[in-house]
Amino acid sequence: MLAGDILRLSAQRHPRKTALICDAREISYGALDRDANRFANAILGAGLVKGDRLAVMCANIPEYATVHFGAARTGCVQVHLSIMYGPDEIVQILTRTRARMIVVELEFKAAITSVRDRLPDLERIVVVGAPTATDATGFDDFMAGARETDPDVPLRDTEPVGMTFTGGTTGYPKGAVVSHRARAISASVVVMEHELTGEDVVAAVTPLYHAVGLLIWFQAAMLAGCTCVLLRRWDADAFIEACARHRISAVMTVTVQLAAILDDARFDAAKLSSLRKIGSGGAAVPGSLIDKGRALLPGIRLVDHYGQSETGPLTMLKPWHPAAKNDTVGQPALGVDLKIVDPGGNSVAPGEIGEIIVAGEFMFDGYFENPEETAAYFKNGDGWGWTGDLATIDEDGFIALAGRSKDMIVSGGVNIYPRELEVVLEGHDDVADCTVFGVPDEKWGEALIALVVARNGAAITPDALIAYCDSRLAHFKRPREVRLVDEIPKTPAGKIQKPLLRAAYLDQG
Repeated sequence: MLAGDILRLSAQRHPRKTALICDAREISYGALDRDANRFANAILGAGLVKGDRLAVMCANIPEYATVHFGAARTGCVQVHLSIMYGPDEIVQILTRTRARMIVVELEFKAAITSVRDRLPDLERIVVVGAPTATDATGFDDFMAGARETDPDVPLRDTEPVGMTFTGGTTGYPKGAVVSHRARAISASVVVMEHELTGEDVVAAVTPLYHAVGLLIWFQAAMLAGCTCVLLRRWDADAFIEACARHRISAVMTVTVQLAAILDDARFDAAKLSSLRKIGSGGAAVPGSLIDKGRALLPGIRLVDHYGQSETGPLTMLKPWHPAAKNDTVGQPALGVDLKIVDPGGNSVAPGEIGEIIVAGEFMFDGYFENPEETAAYFKNGDGWGWTGDLATIDEDGFIALAGRSKDMIVSGGVNIYPRELEVVLEGHDDVADCTVFGVPDEKWGEALIALVVARNGAAITPDALIAYCDSRLAHFKRPREVRLVDEIPKTPAGKIQKPLLRAAYLDQG
């Protein structure tokens, strides 16, 4: 299946059904399908051809859907930019991808125009929310007069549909290029694993510029024929009110969003009474958070979802899995071939830590014009992707994350995985959030540092937390230092950027 077919087929089934709700706007499947065709014909009329790169920098708004499905029908490869990128990141990505055109929301236009003279390949700026100007074209003006029929560009499902960006060893984001087929498969898996149906009203609260927001969750909602409520900005209060107003039944969150909903001062189970399906992922979901969600929202189907930009969903922890497995990420999702292996590629014994490797039709094509990083991911050339995520697998096939391979530290000649300590700290009643990373240590080579956020201002001390860890872990795994902090910064996907925290810690001394 082509990405453009996901919308086209749903529009054929129910053209008058509401596809998108955003603030006061409601757009039917038929209207969205016609808008996607108009955008496709407009960009072809502007001279872009199959294989050209087209960038988009918008929040969660209906035009994002129009751009995504429209560009997909032309064969142009979408370059999804975070709305939080700074000037150097924008220049680095747009220069490397040689994007010929960008669709940008008015709020973020200044970020593009400020570096316009550093982007020699960028020919056209199309602005959502503004009329045509001397330096840009308004979105509506750009599509004015374009045909509403399919552009009929010959495409194969193995061709690339777009790229989202993830961290690289060079410090610059690297573009994970995915095909139409790979993400159509991911959308189908999400529909089945999260049991989405046309009855569902689905909330899109994770950013569409991120893989899980657009290519995993949103495409699945469109494939199933759901009505999708777009929240332009994440706010727990706004989400709770949207649930009450639109009777939202399903949502995919990142861990920090799920925690915000459950901890919100205005939490109201009555306003969330329509909510039946919650997916969460992006970062490890503590078992205690899963327990809390199921306690506060009885009957909720809370699914913990682990995956990568490169792969789509890989594992699922289901509501009917034993509660004792809540600190795992579940079992492999449908169609996922997954193993936990040692550095030589040999499967490890139950309980032993190894690296997750995966294979299947859902795999990405590689990193855009980055053969070194691509070769490192597919390092044996046999189709298996080495995720860099460390984990254990138990006798029942449940997988527990142990951290990233690059996060592993060696202290006194012994391998220590920060995730082990994080799990222990997450089990403390007074700990709301935490992260653990390694730093150089003169005596042991490396040592663990823990950053901890106290729950609701609880009176806990670093020494007490160290003693707590010491009572539950081997002595050499306890943190050298615990620092109490007000918050732990995270990406929009809920991931903690440990290298940045480590660097800040070392700078502070």
